[in-house]
Amino acid sequence: MLLTDLLKPHGLMGRMRWPLVAAALVCAMAASAAGMVGASDTTDQSLLQIEQVASRLSGTPAAVENVAKAAADRGISATSDAQPLLETAARSSFKADSMLAEISKAVGEAGDGAADPRAFAKTAAALEEGQTKVARMYEAQDQTTAKDIETRLANPDNGPRISRLADLMAGPDLAVDTAFTAQLMYLCLEALSNSDVETLASASKDKLQSEMQGVISSLRSKSENEKPVPKDIARANEKTRLAFVLATLSPEDVSVLTDFYESPGGKAKRDALIESYRRASDQANTEMLGQYFQALADFLKTHPPTQQQ
Repeated sequence: MLLTDLLKPHGLMGRMRWPLVAAALVCAMAASAAGMVGASDTTDQSLLQIEQVASRLSGTPAAVENVAKAAADRGISATSDAQPLLETAARSSFKADSMLAEISKAVGEAGDGAADPRAFAKTAAALEEGQTKVARMYEAQDQTTAKDIETRLANPDNGPRISRLADLMAGPDLAVDTAFTAQLMYLCLEALSNSDVETLASASKDKLQSEMQGVISSLRSKSENEKPVPKDIARANEKTRLAFVLATLSPEDVSVLTDFYESPGGKAKRDALIESYRRASDQANTEMLGQYFQALADFLKTHPPTQQQ
């Protein structure tokens, strides 16, 4: 397939770098209560707030800049030419409001009576404060705060409870989707350096569109040579960050969250959240790929690869 050939990876991935990680974390921390409009139930609103759904969605287009830096650092040529095209495609494809509404609807239709709305809202607010604290810690590389949190996590009473709760929450799975989108972005930028890229200039729009789902499915199943960040590393990083955030909570708030995520209704809502988030992301990713490669094909008609050297 045309796109599959163009999106073949080049080289091995190096270790994840702090600037890319810090930027992604700070972006994910920027949760906004206003962004929760669309969830019909207070518990659903709190769940979306706890899992930072609005900020994850709205922050996706900004990831292009970080991915482009990673690509440039690894010697991917012509990144500066491709980056504006990808930024435009990402902004127009990831429509945070409509994606949030779709996810909210799915969560609202799943489970029932999973938590006391007032207690859950109180815990959501406390968790948001913890997210802000940990985001600042990462941004400033505050070792003192990190050591204090690590001490609590090392406590034999608190540590195991928090680790189990982090496993129950949706965050690590949502982080995998974020990493997956970043991988698509990276391959989009990498494609312009592929020796076969000139075939794009003569490819029809229908031909390009027909291959989008295949590219996404192939990359979804990929588990090696993933760039800029492997999906399993993204999951582990998110679990670590989430454990730090949970360690800022009171034992009572940890219990409220644990009770929710262990309840049948809570599990149903968590699963619905993950499934609908992935479905919305795949739809947006498909649209992003289509727009990007169509724009790239148009770009190549006036900027042949031989002129880019």
